[in-house]
Amino acid sequence: MRRGVLLLSVSLAALGGVARAQDLRALQARNAAAHALEDARRDLLASQIEASNANEQARSAARLRALDAQRGAPSAGALTVPPPRVIENENRRDAELSASASQLDRLTQAALAESNARMRAIRPASEPKQR
Repeated sequence: MRRGVLLLSVSLAALGGVARAQDLRALQARNAAAHALEDARRDLLASQIEASNANEQARSAARLRALDAQRGAPSAGALTVPPPRVIENENRRDAELSASASQLDRLTQAALAESNARMRAIRPASEPKQR
């Protein structure tokens, strides 16, 4: 009987070992499949990022070409510098300059007189108050 029990326990242990080995193989197979799936996902994501970058580069290049074209060809609403004013002769230019200088002098003198009048209207603190 002992021998039968011993044989039974050895066979159960062997079956248990085989079952464990099969469980390990199944687990390894599942892990390998999961890794392969993750690699495929990473590859897909990398290709999507690459395509997105290529699209953005193409859009940027198109925008730059459009801006260069706008800069090269002036549009109807673009601001332009007016041509310089032509003064017929030198004497007239000197007369205009002299008139502008005398007008500036008159305005300065008027502003100075107004400022002086304001200053005179302020009584100094040292003056006694009148009752």
